[in-house]
Amino acid sequence: MDLRKKQIEELEKKKRENSSLLDVLLVRLGEAVLGRLPDSDPSATDETSLVGEGSVFDEIKIFRRLQNDIANSQVSSQAAEEQIHRFKELEAKIEAGEREENACLKNISASYGKLGKSLLNFSQSYNGTAYEENENIPSSGDGETSDYGYIRDFCSPYQDQSAALLSKVVSLEERLSELEHRDGGNVFTWIGKSTQSLVLRSFLTKAKENLEQLYRTVGDRFSRRSPADELPPVSAGIRELCDGIDRKRSESLSVSQDLAKLKEEKHGISGSFSADGGPHKHIQALKNHIAGFRDELRALYRRTGAEAISRDKTGDEKPAEYRQFIKSLLMPEDNEISDKAARISGIIREDDASIEKLKASLAIDDEKARIEKFRRMIHDKKDKIAQAEKSIAEFEKNIGESEETIEKLQNLL
Repeated sequence: MDLRKKQIEELEKKKRENSSLLDVLLVRLGEAVLGRLPDSDPSATDETSLVGEGSVFDEIKIFRRLQNDIANSQVSSQAAEEQIHRFKELEAKIEAGEREENACLKNISASYGKLGKSLLNFSQSYNGTAYEENENIPSSGDGETSDYGYIRDFCSPYQDQSAALLSKVVSLEERLSELEHRDGGNVFTWIGKSTQSLVLRSFLTKAKENLEQLYRTVGDRFSRRSPADELPPVSAGIRELCDGIDRKRSESLSVSQDLAKLKEEKHGISGSFSADGGPHKHIQALKNHIAGFRDELRALYRRTGAEAISRDKTGDEKPAEYRQFIKSLLMPEDNEISDKAARISGIIREDDASIEKLKASLAIDDEKARIEKFRRMIHDKKDKIAQAEKSIAEFEKNIGESEETIEKLQNLL
């Protein structure tokens, strides 16, 4: 490999390393310089009074714009992230609220069943056909008659249905018990017994569900009396159940209202996300904008840093006022960076010159090689031309001899 090509590769590698280091120094210097600019608010000193008018302070206006763009994008990104965090909080709270609401409804439903069963037993006890022993039935007291009249009138529409369902449950339980205690028989008898048992259990389950539903309906309707109604002094058990249902219903209402507010807030956040194409997409777009603004700002810092260390005004597109203004912002602590950057910049220029010289030398050698190649080609062509001319002369001589022979032969004729 040509030594000069190796030198070029080494110089270009060195140049890349120095260029990277120079970029870091210039960006750091430019950031320090622009960071010393006066505030850009309306009450601050106007930049035009500092650096003149026109394009002199265009770079400063760009710096202000990029600062504002980055700050605004960061605020928007932070707000979107806070909304995402709040959205997740709302989802967790809504999930917990729905569990609490379901638990409240389940407890209220169970209390409805207990209340309805107590009311029907309380009413039926006065007919002498109580369904079961019930601790809620009062044994004595002046309020028994008035209690009975109030509850009897309320339970009257459900009494026949509850009696029929309870009778059906008792009948099915007795039939199932008889079937399970029946012994003997062959395999077919056993299969028939299992089938009957399965059917009876299905009917029994359905009957119990209907009875429980009736209890819940009675308890629900009894507890939903208007505020003007006054519950008579019924037994302590029924009163306690009614008070408990009222408390649970109030708790459930409070949970439902809180849950509605949470869902409304979640819906509002979700609507704003939909308008922006999704929260994560919106944040990513903002991050991309910030990255682009930072790249622009870095390029601006580099230009400013290069302007701060520049000593050659030849070909400078910036007005003298701008150069003077930038240099006026330099501080003694910038000297080390400025000197190092200027030194590296000079090394890069020297390396560029060396690379250009080596490339020129290689190009000259390439051109010389081309010239030599063309000269060889010309020499080869000339040799071929000489050979062709010699052949042509021989051909012409042969033609002349042939013409003389023809002429002699024609004279003989």
